[in-house]
Amino acid sequence: MEGGFQYLESLDNAKRGMEGTCETVIDDRWGWKNGGKCLFRDPEFTASFDANSLWMNDEPYQPGADDGKTRILALGDSHTQAVGVNTMETWPKYLQRDLNARFGEGRFRVYNAGTAAYNVHQYLLRLIDQGPVVKPDYVVVGFGYASDLYDLLSPEHGGWAFGSNLPRTYFDFDANGTLVEKHWAPPAEGAEAPPAPVDQARAVRAFLGKFATFRYLRRSNLALAIGSRVRVGGQSLWPNMEVVVQKNISPEYKYNWDLAEAVLERMDIEAKRLGAQLVVLGIPYLPQVYDEVWNSTFGSNPNYSRDAGPKRLQHWLESKKIPYVETTEQLRERVKKVGHWVHYHKDAHPTKEGHEVMADVLAKSGLFTPRR
Repeated sequence: MEGGFQYLESLDNAKRGMEGTCETVIDDRWGWKNGGKCLFRDPEFTASFDANSLWMNDEPYQPGADDGKTRILALGDSHTQAVGVNTMETWPKYLQRDLNARFGEGRFRVYNAGTAAYNVHQYLLRLIDQGPVVKPDYVVVGFGYASDLYDLLSPEHGGWAFGSNLPRTYFDFDANGTLVEKHWAPPAEGAEAPPAPVDQARAVRAFLGKFATFRYLRRSNLALAIGSRVRVGGQSLWPNMEVVVQKNISPEYKYNWDLAEAVLERMDIEAKRLGAQLVVLGIPYLPQVYDEVWNSTFGSNPNYSRDAGPKRLQHWLESKKIPYVETTEQLRERVKKVGHWVHYHKDAHPTKEGHEVMADVLAKSGLFTPRR
């Protein structure tokens, strides 16, 4: 079986590749930043990436050119950058198109600072560093339920899911519970790294990832069903989704929620310092959108609800007077109407159609008004 899936994987890998001046630059503060002009090929899509001088997958940036426009800074991960669609087919650029169609061409400029594999720490850092450059009137955080409540733990608390070996600045609580800025760097060559907390579930997933059978089937209904039910060390094999759908937050995930909320609150402070309004856009993941995925994974367990995380986050944001826009219901409605997924089945990122739906919900929220 493993040999068979290695062969199938080799066929898919033959269709994958990059063309152009693709580059990933190691950044001591952000961890990394993506540049260049690339064409990404995958068995499910071919998509362009075109970075500007601000390391954004976006139109060229010219200082002063947008001074008369209403400016929106979009922050997020691969669902915002966004993997699987062309530069001008991301929800930030569709939002720009929709707002200009509604209020008049050239009234709005949306900057897409989303970067694949970023987490909420990196969103905040880009807001601090690039907010004064683009001077936004609005800051929109594309909060992805695929990973934003999971991939935010520093090495002291288990380690990041992506780029765990790269230096970076991050945020954590001090002894008094105050959010503070910290910096992490890998140990110098020959130095002994401090012991990290043992994450048995992560170790099991890393072991499974060595097999083509797992890699090829990991987003199949069977694999997702197993991942949502099997527990290792008290944690499911799909922890990034479990933390989102739990009706009652378990002790092992309370820190995730507390830290995510603290970072978002700091983003609100930074946005206000710039004279901007923070808006949080909820970007759902597969079980939240597709009935067949939900029913085969967490749906049979009464301790879980597909909208538990969004409701909890929305309630907290409302207490802080931070606007929240949820897109799950509109994505579900589009799927029912058209009869096909608005995410890639294997890659799991939204398609062009999915991005259009999210942008449409955001544009119709009534939260954005042009400068007078």
